[in-house]
This record gives sequence, C-alpha cells and structure tokens, in this order.
Amino acid sequence: RRDLTDKMIFTIDGSHTKDIDDAISLEMEGNLYVLGVHIADVSNYVKENTALGDTAYERGTSCYLADTVIPMIPHKLSNGICSLNEGVIRLTMSCVMKINERGKVVSYDIFPSFIKSRKKMTYEAVNDILMRDIVAEGYEEFASTLKKMNELAHILRKEKESRGYIDFDLDEAEVVQDESGRAIDIVRREREDGEILIEDFMIAANETVASHIYNMDLPFIYRVHGTPNSEKIDDFVNLVKLLGYELQTKVTDLTPITMQKLLNELAEKPEFSILSSMLLRSMKKAEYSKDNIGHFGLGSKAYTHFTSPIRRFPDLTVHRLLKKYLVENDLSMSTISYYDNALVEIAEHSSEKEVGSVNAERDVMDMKMAEYMEGHI
Repeated sequence: RRDLTDKMIFTIDGSHTKDIDDAISLEMEGNLYVLGVHIADVSNYVKENTALGDTAYERGTSCYLADTVIPMIPHKLSNGICSLNEGVIRLTMSCVMKINERGKVVSYDIFPSFIKSRKKMTYEAVNDILMRDIVAEGYEEFASTLKKMNELAHILRKEKESRGYIDFDLDEAEVVQDESGRAIDIVRREREDGEILIEDFMIAANETVASHIYNMDLPFIYRVHGTPNSEKIDDFVNLVKLLGYELQTKVTDLTPITMQKLLNELAEKPEFSILSSMLLRSMKKAEYSKDNIGHFGLGSKAYTHFTSPIRRFPDLTVHRLLKKYLVENDLSMSTISYYDNALVEIAEHSSEKEVGSVNAERDVMDMKMAEYMEGHI
C-alpha cells in the first residue's frame, strides 16, 4: 500500500453522516490539477465467501429511512474501522487523476493506499467558504484548497455538459424530526457548490475506473443507463404541445444533447419543475450490468460505482475486482470465467435490492409527510 498520510486529505459530508466512504485531495502540477479520490477499502474486511460477505451481498445496499440507517455491513465496520474518520489511519483504494484546464483526465493511477483524514468537513461549512466567503473556525488552512477544488469542479461540470450530461436538478424533501422521531418540519434539501463538487469528483473517479477496466476487456460491473424509449419521449412532447408550447428541439435522434436542449427550452416555463420531473420519468432507470452500454444521463461511455463500498454492494465488488486485476495481477482464465458468470447475477441482484431500498425510502418519506400534516388538519 502507498502511504498518503502526509498529504492534505479530508472528507466532506452531511453533518449527521457516520459512515464516511470518500476522502479527497488536490495538488497542482504546473497547469494540471492532481485530484485524489480516496475510497474506504471495505474489501479488506468484508471478504468473499464469509458470513460478512454473504450478508452484504444479501442486503445489497444500506437503506436510509428518515433518521434510521439499516446498514449493509455492521455498524462496527461501517461507522468504525471502514469509515474515513478524522485523525485516524484508514485503509483506502485511491484513484489519482491528472486533469487539464479543459476537464480532460490526461493520466491517472489506481492503487491501494492508507490515509489519515485531516478534517471531517460538513457541507454547511464548505458552502459558507465557497458561496459566501465565510471561513468557520478550524477551516482556515483548507480554504484556499477548497476554492481551487471548486474551480476544478466547475471545469469538470462544463466538460460533462458539453458531451450531454443531463442535470434535472429536482427538489428533494428532507424531514426534520424531534428527539422522539416525530416529523416536525419538511424542508427542501439544499444543494450548493459543496454537494455538487463532491458529485463531480466522484463521477470523475467512477468514469476513470470504469474506462480503465473496460479498455483491459475484463469482466466488470458497470452502472448503465440506456437510451430512452422513443414512444415515451413522443408522449412527453405531445403533452408539452397540449399545454400550448411549441418545441424547437427535434426528438428524432435521441442523444443526451437532445434531452439537454429539451430541458433548456422548458426552463423558463412556469410548469418547469413538473415537466422536468415527467421527462425524467420517461427515461429508463439506471441499473447495474456486466455489459457496458454506457450511461445516457451522464453522457458517459463507461461508468461504474466505485465510491461507496460501505453502503453499496456493487462498489464493494468493483474494489474486489480492482485488487484481483491490478494488485494481484490475477488474469487467469479461471478467474475471468468465474467473474464472467458471477457478475451477471451480482448485477441483477444489486439492481433489485436498489429498487426495493428506494421504494422503502419513498414509503417512509410519504409516511413522515403524512405524520407532519396530521398537525395541520
């Protein structure tokens, strides 16, 4: 493992997060941004064909229900030895990318490492620095690095948009509860530069890892998102016409750029939030697959989930594969044929578990909203 404990590495999460998957670092090398994304090495503790490994597979994902988490791996691991907590040495898998000023990854390295996070940052404090130039106590030494990171995040976002990345930016609700767990308020979940920065950095790492293994032509688990069904898009366009709006965008050739143009055209309309939500629903659902068909919504040729192995089984699988292929150099026919078969089932099972988890989260949200509204009848 490479020792990265002397680097300025830190985490940014919600103030209540206890299972910290990802840490980040940034250095400059001339005009190149050297972005490090360091992910908890859960595969070191949760091995294949063990009770821990089997249970993680069975659950497939952690489930976040209002203020409760049903974790994929036990709390002692998810909040303890695996979590990238401040000031302690933790095992990680690192993806370090050199990125030019146009947002292209010009070179990269993927390797096992160990880090010591300098600070557990919160989105609130980071957003204050990035959006309002307010530096909270304890953040002084990190402020300039955070601003440089934000500069890179904007470059990455622009590069993604140029190839068709679709940002639906839909409002999400968040439940505020009292000590006894009763819903006392429903607020809009805020997304500012801090949240967007982490998202952009994670997408960059996920694409880099996916492209690397795809180019090696080895069995892998991808996060795929197919081209929308043209009939559903036609239905959507007809609905927009019924509302009296004439669309300039031709939907004969469905590409991510087409969808982007549709959204931009509707952006000024009073019904935009409803229409963008309907357009999102007329698209296919992203899922896990052994076959890489690309990710339509991100405008990405190869995409995977590498950044959340504490809470998602596919990410844990990706880590196991990276170790097998890149660290142990095990490219034997028996390994390849084993994963060729096993990954089909893992992908299918993980997609099913994800749907179940999302449905449970929605049900709890509906229940909590009803509970909140009870006090307003």
